[in-house]
Amino acid sequence: MTSRERVMNALTYKKVDRPAVQYYYSPVGYYEHGEKLNDLYEKYPGDFDRFSRQPVPFLPAESFDQDGRYHVFAKDDWGVIWEYRVYGMMGHAMGFPIKSFEDMAEYKFPPLPDYTRGNQAFNGFKNWISGYKKDFFALLGSGAAYMEKISAIRGFDNFLMDLYDDSAEINNFMDRITDYYLENILALIKAGAEGISFGDDYGTQNGLILSKDLFRHAIKPRLKKLTEPIKKAGLHIHFHSCGRVLELFDDFKDIGVNSVWLQMPVYDMAELRNACREYNFSAALHPDRAVTMTRGTPEDVRELVLKINEVFKPKDGGSWFYVETDTGFPFENIKTLVETIYSI
Repeated sequence: MTSRERVMNALTYKKVDRPAVQYYYSPVGYYEHGEKLNDLYEKYPGDFDRFSRQPVPFLPAESFDQDGRYHVFAKDDWGVIWEYRVYGMMGHAMGFPIKSFEDMAEYKFPPLPDYTRGNQAFNGFKNWISGYKKDFFALLGSGAAYMEKISAIRGFDNFLMDLYDDSAEINNFMDRITDYYLENILALIKAGAEGISFGDDYGTQNGLILSKDLFRHAIKPRLKKLTEPIKKAGLHIHFHSCGRVLELFDDFKDIGVNSVWLQMPVYDMAELRNACREYNFSAALHPDRAVTMTRGTPEDVRELVLKINEVFKPKDGGSWFYVETDTGFPFENIKTLVETIYSI
């Protein structure tokens, strides 16, 4: 079975010869483990993309404070100033470009990728997708996010209050960012994508960040505007959210979601499996990072993978393994994770 066939079957509840594997080649993994990680991933290649050896990051001296601890401030393309205390891990937004409604009205989004302009770059991108689909399923990212992105450029507390107040200013801004994301999505569809991924965090460890009513009023209609053309084109919609978001499964189904990548440790495995099957969502299975992969033993890792396999039965289709190396993972745990997945 080819990687493309394996992924397509996993997405549609059809049997596979072995569980499909999706890697995220996190820079922090290469920073901490170097070429050993390249060797491991080359020996056990993933099914969502062609393996290529990744560079091992080199950090200049100015990346560290006087005590030798990593400490960097950087401004991103959206004008947000981030403070980073662990290399390769998401930082904390410290400087917000939108401090007032006046800033909100005047804010200019960063340029979209060149391929959205329908020029030579688009033709090159389209040809790349065409070649990619010979071996892999073209599930591409759109970058559409409301909670994560607007919280970063406005500030989390401010954005929540904006949503609660339901002001004309925040509604106009959210409509603008929706149109911005939509331009990218339409270009991806036109270029030949077979699926499009979304990611936005709606949950805490115990429940939703927003009430379901506020989500349905402020965010869901805008998500639906983005997913409608994807559904119309008959493409796959993949959605990631951290936190417990089972209360939103009805809404995810309504906007056309086909598969999910969720934060597994905040759910009972059987509960999550049953919910995914009820809604016909296929699922990325992301083994616990915070405890098992960081502080557990290789045997703990092996037992967790086997437990996930027992509950979700990925060889029957409907799920696949997602592997991402965070800071502090012992290499033996990473090796055991990958080897156990491939032994199933």
